[in-house]
Amino acid sequence: MGDTGGAAMTSWQRGERGTASVELVLIAPVLIVVMLFVVGLGRMAHARQQIDAVAADSARAASLERNTAKSAEAARTAAAASLGEAGVSCTRLDVHVNLDRYQPGGLVRVTVSCVAELGDVALAGFPGTRRFTSDAVVPIESHRAS
Repeated sequence: MGDTGGAAMTSWQRGERGTASVELVLIAPVLIVVMLFVVGLGRMAHARQQIDAVAADSARAASLERNTAKSAEAARTAAAASLGEAGVSCTRLDVHVNLDRYQPGGLVRVTVSCVAELGDVALAGFPGTRRFTSDAVVPIESHRAS
């Protein structure tokens, strides 16, 4: 009786040999896709936050200028500089400056749009590119000298 139990145990142990390797091979692609998905979500959240900051910087730069031509150019320059510092890679950056209410006590509205590359996390289901858009409105000082 003692010999039969030992043989059954050895046979069972031999049948389990290598299953950890098979399990790892089967689960590794799923873990990689989940990790890429988390990285993609983080990249999208970071890009959204940075585009909001770029729009705010652009609107502030536009509000500090004294005329509309310089104001629009200052917004575009500030957007490009702020985007470069933020580390967001845009394939296309669009800056629209609304100066309809450009007067002391008025407002400057800037809309920044950026197409970001997400091709490196496309395996997790993200599109190759995504457009991020943000608006910022900044008041113009009421008592500024012309």
